[in-house]
Amino acid sequence: MTARGARGGLAWAVVSGLALLPAAGLFAEPAWAQAAAIRDYAEPALIDSRLAVWIAAQLHLDFAAFVLAVPMFALAIELFGWSVARRDRAAGARFDWLAHEMARLLPAAYSLTAISGALLGMLLFAAYPRLMAYMTETFGPTFAVYPLFFVLETVCLYFWYYAWDRLQGGRKWAHILLGLLLNVFGTIVMFIANSWATFMMTPGGVDESGALVSLYGAVWNFGWMPLNVHRLVANITFGALLCAAYAAYRFLSARSEAERALYDWMGYTGNLIALFTMLFLPFAGYYFGFELFAYSATYGVTLMGGVLSWLFIIQAIVIAILFIGAAYYAWLGLLRIPGSEPQRRLIPLFNVALIAGFMVWATPHTMAASIEESTGQFHPLLGALGLMAPKMIAVTLILVVLYVSYLLYRRAGKVPVVPWARAGARIEWGLIALMAAIIFGLGIYGYFAPADVRIQTSIWQILVLIGGILVTFVLDLFLLRGAKTAAAVRWGSMPRRGQYVLILLAFVIVWLMGLMGYARSGARLNWHVFGLIQDTSASAGLPTLGEAAIVVTLITLVFFALLGVAFAISALSGRSELPAFGEPRRGAVA
Repeated sequence: MTARGARGGLAWAVVSGLALLPAAGLFAEPAWAQAAAIRDYAEPALIDSRLAVWIAAQLHLDFAAFVLAVPMFALAIELFGWSVARRDRAAGARFDWLAHEMARLLPAAYSLTAISGALLGMLLFAAYPRLMAYMTETFGPTFAVYPLFFVLETVCLYFWYYAWDRLQGGRKWAHILLGLLLNVFGTIVMFIANSWATFMMTPGGVDESGALVSLYGAVWNFGWMPLNVHRLVANITFGALLCAAYAAYRFLSARSEAERALYDWMGYTGNLIALFTMLFLPFAGYYFGFELFAYSATYGVTLMGGVLSWLFIIQAIVIAILFIGAAYYAWLGLLRIPGSEPQRRLIPLFNVALIAGFMVWATPHTMAASIEESTGQFHPLLGALGLMAPKMIAVTLILVVLYVSYLLYRRAGKVPVVPWARAGARIEWGLIALMAAIIFGLGIYGYFAPADVRIQTSIWQILVLIGGILVTFVLDLFLLRGAKTAAAVRWGSMPRRGQYVLILLAFVIVWLMGLMGYARSGARLNWHVFGLIQDTSASAGLPTLGEAAIVVTLITLVFFALLGVAFAISALSGRSELPAFGEPRRGAVA
């Protein structure tokens, strides 16, 4: 196989539902393949077909992830504002404004999603007619249901957005219902597309020749639910960081203090949502990886010990930028709060802990850039850190540090008034220390245990982290109930470098999504449907990491250029009246 032809072919395959249908030469000849008029491959584009499809598919997924995630947390914010408005009309109005401000990004982005999807569909059917005939026969009913739910999602989106001001007050429940239906239909659309995606990697419901035996088995294949979970969490992180980038853009171009304060708050909220979901994102990825490895050990060898292993060094560095950048923005947020000096003194310690953790995470088991450098031996120190047990300790404790950073931000400028405040604080920090100690102990035990036990200890580390976060967060809610505010948050005083960090994080998350799409698709090597449909085209092969990086960077730049247009269109429709803190917006009171 050649490296050239695959530069447009494998990574695109996992970045969108229909995008996961590249060119194929068929292993067997079922009825659908016997029509001589159906060709294997075509070249309708002026560039390599696989490259054209890769670009179209990546752009389509980027916009699709955005328009799926934004309604989720916008609806959550709207619901929260609706409940808050009953006791604080001004606060409820601000949350309603924030939800609408995020929703304002959707119409233009939704149009770009539809355009990129149409382009992708045309390229797929024109360039790969034989494979599309097979996929249409296999997933025919879902191909009919998919556009139905897409239309329903579209109708709900536009009614939800354009009826926002009309459905206020006593009719707010109708608007909430529209938002709920929008999210349900959007999630179903993603789940259907994910069934096509995972069928490419873990095919089910077909016999050895590829003929359909069970549509249920084809849809609910081995990797379907893990990818659903992974993409739900990842999309929310993705959408939140893009909304935060939009807030940064509006903050930097604001002409008044009131406008700056509101967009500072919006950026903080977007980063907070992203930071919270990022706590669970690595484990959702591990869940997907475990299921892939359980389906075929080939995936584990290819991804972690084969041709794609170096990619995970890059992934670790990029994720480090993502986590440390989000934490840095949160730490900068302490500058908004007078009297937060005690919390700020811990920032250097947190920074050292994060960097040390990511150094362990990025350490390979063995590092040989060429055959000549390979000695067959492992470094006495790096070889130990390159195992999965130390990496699980590192990444889980990194998430503990991020969670503690959030708790310190919550406490900055507040004085608890509950009579058990001192004892409660000791219990809370004691539980956090115990959580970290248990995670570390489980990791050490797993290091010396057999592989099956090591996997179990990794799962227990995740459960301890999630349980510890839930228990201590609930305790913190009661501890700060009715707390006195020593100094009000000075919204709008965030340094400009904080806004540049938000824009950087948005770029990084888009680039990382493209990179990991390349990894998931590349793991199939020369298979388009793993074990069933092999790529026999002249352009078959795995692109080099350098080629993939160039293509992913190009796609990311194009996406942000188009997203900038969407941001500019959204800014043109800005409301003339902005709700100041303490001042409700007219028509937004529930």
